[in-house]
Amino acid sequence: MHKKCLAVFMALVISTAVCAGCSDSSTQSSANSDTTSTVSQTSTTSNETSATQTSATENSNFADGDYKDVTSEDVNATITLSGNEGTISDTTRGSSGSEVTITSKGTYKVTGSSENVTITVDDSTKSGNIYLILDNVSMKNSSSACINIQSCDKVIIQCVGENTIECTNSDSSAKIDGAIYAKDDVTINGEGSLNVTSSLHGIVCKNDLKITGSKLTVNAENIGIQADDSVKIGGGDIEITSGHDGIQLSNDDNTSLFYISDGSLYINAGYDGISVKAGNDNADFTGYIDLAGGTVDILAGGGSDNSKNSDTSQKGVKCDGDILMNGTTLTVSSADDAIHGNADITVNAGSAELSTSDDGLTATGTVTINDGSINIIKSYEGIEAQAFVMNNGGVWVVSSDDGINTAGGSDTSSNDDTPWGSTDTSASLTINGGYVYVNTSGDGLDSNGSIYITGGTTIVEGPTTSGNGALDKGDSNGCVASITGGTVLALGTSDMAVNFDTGTQCSALVNISGESGTEISVDDGSGFTFTATKNFSCAVYSSPNMTQGNSYTLTAGSNTATMDFTSDLYYSDVQSMGMGGRGPGGFGR
Repeated sequence: MHKKCLAVFMALVISTAVCAGCSDSSTQSSANSDTTSTVSQTSTTSNETSATQTSATENSNFADGDYKDVTSEDVNATITLSGNEGTISDTTRGSSGSEVTITSKGTYKVTGSSENVTITVDDSTKSGNIYLILDNVSMKNSSSACINIQSCDKVIIQCVGENTIECTNSDSSAKIDGAIYAKDDVTINGEGSLNVTSSLHGIVCKNDLKITGSKLTVNAENIGIQADDSVKIGGGDIEITSGHDGIQLSNDDNTSLFYISDGSLYINAGYDGISVKAGNDNADFTGYIDLAGGTVDILAGGGSDNSKNSDTSQKGVKCDGDILMNGTTLTVSSADDAIHGNADITVNAGSAELSTSDDGLTATGTVTINDGSINIIKSYEGIEAQAFVMNNGGVWVVSSDDGINTAGGSDTSSNDDTPWGSTDTSASLTINGGYVYVNTSGDGLDSNGSIYITGGTTIVEGPTTSGNGALDKGDSNGCVASITGGTVLALGTSDMAVNFDTGTQCSALVNISGESGTEISVDDGSGFTFTATKNFSCAVYSSPNMTQGNSYTLTAGSNTATMDFTSDLYYSDVQSMGMGGRGPGGFGR
């Protein structure tokens, strides 16, 4: 708890230091606004974005009794647990014994405590919902599941008072491998609590699992919640502690979905926090994760203070398909990647605070930020993708290697498979609006293809040692660093410094030095100021307030540098060996 509070405090300090230095209040407001709108998912590797998928709505995800309270209604039968048997009051609806069966739809109220008793639901007619009210129930079973749902339309477990279910069977070959095991749909709701403990998996559902209420606690030596088709959370207070994945989804159709629109979810997982993965390598994966609301707090692999284990996956949120953020407040501390998608990651609303010993946000496709905020307070590489598109909102990155990297892999770490330096002309890093702040020891904005900046405010505090630069593009003839709008300040060392090389807006790369606490200003009429948090020996500055034919002065403390645009849109007085450069000054001309 103390570490989490410290992490939040440090993130606020960084954000305050950055934003305090910028006088563009509209940009700061956009980056930190409380957004509630839902925007379509975008998927693109160019400068434009297009809608391809929208957030699932609550109406389409929760219906047919998922929120219904039946505790005040008449019950069709009662089930009384006592010792090693259970008794059903209406034998036309099931049977009694060490296995209590329910064979028809209706409402059933369960009370008492038992050991080695299983409640089995087997309604082959699937003619309607079965409401199972757990009223201060205690069940313990050493050989099978406490609740075994074999066939039904849907079972809705409603919790009243305090309920405990414990399965101590540790036989990993058991076909029924959860304390609650279901072959059909299950919903958990109610005002009470349900504590599930298992030596195998906690809750297993072969179809759709919904949680719309109750205080649900799951402690499992293996997977906390395992489902085939979907896990949908629309309410409740959920806490999962697991030796393996916290929540894992997979089916042979490759359509698994994780969705949360309300409620709170805390996961402490030995492996991945939330994992949605393919079950069939021979089919396309269309499943996805939709973080539409509520709060999610994940500790994976012991958290970001631990090193990544090369033998296991210890990611916060992982999906073989797309990941959408549409309003959730997400916190992740992970030994492996904080958020990892094997397709696209799209942020439309909500916020994420990410701390990891590996990468903060990783996608094999495109990372698109349409709104909301991403705050990566600790990472090896901050954001890594084939393409990055920033349209609005705010992104803060602290990294020990590259800040934002498109198709670049890793400079020095063995955590990535892609070697550093391989040019990919299809890679792109695009900033159209919003606020971007990067504080890195490696390259700041690093594209192995091209960089396009058309708007917004971008601040980079790059490396203080040689070998990396605040800006870096691919060294192929087809790669460009284009500036047509927005405000950019990139600080770093001069040996690998580069400037923009094309576009319609003036940009300068100048020799100027400062240290932490140095205030930087420009006499271009914009009122721009920024206070550095680390040492620097050169700066790239571009602003729509600067025009060709004029000269401007950049001031850093007591030091000044002239930016002369009398004959060109681009100016440099830096001798550099920047990767994208052609001769002295890197991109400078």
